[in-house]
Amino acid sequence: MENNAQEILIRYGFIAINNNDQQIKSSITSLATVLSNILYYGFGVSPQTYEKIANLSEESLIHWWQNIEPVFAKITGDDKNIQDFVVYKNFPNEVLNMTESEYWMRQVLMYCGFPNEYFTQEKVERESWQESVSLKILQLSQEDSLFKVFENILYLPNRWTEQQWQDILCLLPQFLEQVNLNKISFKENLIQVLTYYFEKNIVFNISSATDILRLAIALSDGDVTLRKNSKIRSFKRKERKLLLASLDKCQNLREDIYRHKKIWKKLLFSLHPGDYQKEYSSVVSAYDFVYNNKKNETFNSQLELFLEQKNPQALELLKTRPGEFVRRLRHSITIFGEEAITAFEQIIPQLKLIQLVKLHKYLETINDRFYRTIPPKGNWQKMRVMELDETPKLEPNLQTKLLGAIALEIQAKINTIVPTVNLEEKTKLITLQTNDSELTNYGRGTVFIIPNNVQFIRSASYWRSGATNQNIWYDNGWNFFDQHWQPKGSCCWDYPIFFDDSAIFSGDPTNSKDAEGNGCQLIDLYPQKLRQWGIRYAVWNILCFSHLSFNVAQEVYASLQWGEKATEGELFEPSRCQLNFPIKGDNLTKYIALIDLEKNHLIYLDANLAGRVRSANLNLPRLKKNLPAFMEYLHTIPTVFDLFKHQQQTKNGLLVAYDDQNIHLNGEIAYIFQPSNSDNNFTPFSLTQLF
Repeated sequence: MENNAQEILIRYGFIAINNNDQQIKSSITSLATVLSNILYYGFGVSPQTYEKIANLSEESLIHWWQNIEPVFAKITGDDKNIQDFVVYKNFPNEVLNMTESEYWMRQVLMYCGFPNEYFTQEKVERESWQESVSLKILQLSQEDSLFKVFENILYLPNRWTEQQWQDILCLLPQFLEQVNLNKISFKENLIQVLTYYFEKNIVFNISSATDILRLAIALSDGDVTLRKNSKIRSFKRKERKLLLASLDKCQNLREDIYRHKKIWKKLLFSLHPGDYQKEYSSVVSAYDFVYNNKKNETFNSQLELFLEQKNPQALELLKTRPGEFVRRLRHSITIFGEEAITAFEQIIPQLKLIQLVKLHKYLETINDRFYRTIPPKGNWQKMRVMELDETPKLEPNLQTKLLGAIALEIQAKINTIVPTVNLEEKTKLITLQTNDSELTNYGRGTVFIIPNNVQFIRSASYWRSGATNQNIWYDNGWNFFDQHWQPKGSCCWDYPIFFDDSAIFSGDPTNSKDAEGNGCQLIDLYPQKLRQWGIRYAVWNILCFSHLSFNVAQEVYASLQWGEKATEGELFEPSRCQLNFPIKGDNLTKYIALIDLEKNHLIYLDANLAGRVRSANLNLPRLKKNLPAFMEYLHTIPTVFDLFKHQQQTKNGLLVAYDDQNIHLNGEIAYIFQPSNSDNNFTPFSLTQLF
């Protein structure tokens, strides 16, 4: 199997092993070496996987491992050798043994261009480490595992991350004939696939005029969300005919045009429908309709009039557009009260499952919120926070009625696939992926439980800018707050040591001295010491100090490890790594995670919140204001528990669990967020099946 496919499988909890020969099995020594190497990368194997590996011949085992080891190194970040680009290789002791004046004198001289070796120690061999770690257990890939992974990504009900889109691109040629475009429910994902089809001259059929508009905008490198004004490029004759033919089949053309009239004018002008009056008469008619400014009483104009008049006809109109009814539900209840809920109940079966789950969570939490958090057009850098005043809450009896109706429909939709569940309470810690997730296939707000034996937490920012004559930095930083979100300080490049050595910075690299522009910053946190200083929250961020966005660098990478002894083992040990991913985007800030030291939880944030990039410490006042509201927003995101909590609960139902440490599985289908029990064989259940 090619490495790209193997990488995708491993990231989704599988591993492929081809064993077609009948030669003598490999030696115990070779088998033990390979299994030890897999452990080094933080992975383990299920019994079924172990048996398959153990039956490989010596030659096959060596060949298999030589092919797959680079995949493990890439997935874990071990291939970057980030520890080689840390200033003080004997961190943290090398930093702790300096006075503050010594530290800054050395840094200034390195900034001035003197070789780092003048001021740093030779690397001392570190003691090996023996710690218990939670492994990521890999199940044996079956014949259809890769296709199932492809399907589970393709039909996600939310926007793909960049990695998910790259996985789709990798697998599309192999599974092209099995793609069902009608099942791709998230529009922006559909447009990405249609763009691929269009550029490869693959025939497709879609019935929405707005989707064709989005496709034309995508082909013009514009904004397919239709939130921004986009240019429309000139299309070749063949391209124009293909777009016109698709538009001519659409029944909703005039109505769709009036929703986004300005950009439609650009598209129709670019397509020149008048050249094909007989072939595409519907488009020609719509073109004439728009450019002659003929009036059309649109859905929105009628709705706004009815709402202004408090005319119940607004509810009848909304029932024809269930998605619009969802968006207008709160306003409709304010105007029409229980009558609005009665009307809404009639269209609940027409809503998609993901819409219902999100709506249920919103309605559950609406009366308990203190803030209204608004990211204009989905841009978290421009997040606005408004404290909610004494505006009327949703009446409890109406709230209960609406929640009950939605819960019944959620249950009915899931029943066809999962009638009963064995649902673990801890799945409340796993949020569903959101439309603006950028880094992972789980949602912001997902919680990782920090083991009680952890004595240090090590974050890293690594970057490769390419050869450069001036230093470029992507700064690793932490901000600290007490339980009331009062700022207590920071650890970052200009505040290298926090109170009583409870957080330590590894030194500021000068990447202009490296031929590839490599640089790395580490910060060690010591949770027990931080607690003693009254710290409740620690917020991890990476800032583009040089005002060059993450996309400008050849690579920016973040990782977080934890363990017992900071001075043992290498500075980067893949099996200690809990979070690791590349960071992309045109933004200059990334708030990655928050540690709640009271609960011993690591909370995934994935937020491009606004901030000053010269120093993490400068952002304390802004975070004091914004983070309480942002954390409240995280609690409104549906969790895996929210998805299944309406189903009948039985011991024999589908197991839905956070981890499988205390669970025995032998071939069952189960949803396990963190499979870490090497004694278990099971078939992973994908949530995408429900949507």
